Amino acid sequence: MPPKEPSLNIPHNLLQEAVEDLDPVKNIKDLAAAAAEILAESNLSTSWDDIVLMLDSEDISERLRLAAHLIFRAKLILEEIERNPRLSNIVYNTMLMMDALEVANIKGYLPEEKNPNFKTLESKTSSISSALKKEKIVHKIKELSADNPNKGITWLRKKASQLLTEEGLKGYSYRQIMRDTRGLKIN
Repeated sequence: MPPKEPSLNIPHNLLQEAVEDLDPVKNIKDLAAAAAEILAESNLSTSWDDIVLMLDSEDISERLRLAAHLIFRAKLILEEIERNPRLSNIVYNTMLMMDALEVANIKGYLPEEKNPNFKTLESKTSSISSALKKEKIVHKIKELSADNPNKGITWLRKKASQLLTEEGLKGYSYRQIMRDTRGLKIN
């Protein structure tokens, strides 16, 4: 008879809390809710159109801009997880990596990182849907650029258009992508 493995005797509620802590969707929603509370405490709107306008606003404090940024990124991440649920493991590991990066930056272990290949887009966004669209396009172009380092911006835009359209997304023609990525530079 094989030896009996010892029981961990972990109470069910502690086990449930541990499982919930590993849920990136819950963690992201909690972060977004905490950020929304910060905005609400300052009597600022938490509607999506207002959040987008706050991202670069000089009329509010850095704390409030960061809260808006957290809400904006949370929406992007949650939409991506909803479209592809298998990403939750990648999201969770990215969150852990970012925590480690924050500690390394605070302690001065890593040099200040710059991304020499891309410069920010010049155009301002007027709505969350427009901002989300631009974010999706830029992400796809960066992804393609990493996989195809010798390709130029024209090829990257055309390929991004093709791939986004194949995913069933509307509004990603080459001409629209050209318009939305005006100012995007690749060195």
